Amino acid sequence: MAAASQKQIANNGGAPIRQILIALLLSIVGTAVIGGVLLLLLDNIWWIAGGSAVSLFGAAMYLGRAMAMPEPLYGTLLAALYVSIAITIILVGTLLAVLPDPFPGLEIGDSTFFFVSPLILLVSGVGGSAIGGKAGGGSQDDS
Repeated sequence: MAAASQKQIANNGGAPIRQILIALLLSIVGTAVIGGVLLLLLDNIWWIAGGSAVSLFGAAMYLGRAMAMPEPLYGTLLAALYVSIAITIILVGTLLAVLPDPFPGLEIGDSTFFFVSPLILLVSGVGGSAIGGKAGGGSQDDS
């Protein structure tokens, strides 16, 4: 599998587009399932962030394993794409009053949720990609 992935990367000019898109889809579906169920049960938007971190970590592990190298850049790219989509949905849902406020009782301008949750997701994406790459037989050293 690693040889096929490396050949595909070389053919795409160095970008594993297919694997990144699959991992992005996995993370979005995982968030909808895990975070959505927790939000419905516990009515707190922070559970979406928790579900997002878990699903993004798993998707990044898939990405690292599919690439067979612990490259944090791919996990970072995955996390950046995911955060862009997730935060846009959460911000619009909060402003339209469809989703609960991240911190009930605080002013609308409080951005703690929108600062902290992307950092958690970045750590999940990079960590998952590195661990998945190691599990896939990759090595940090190129020598």
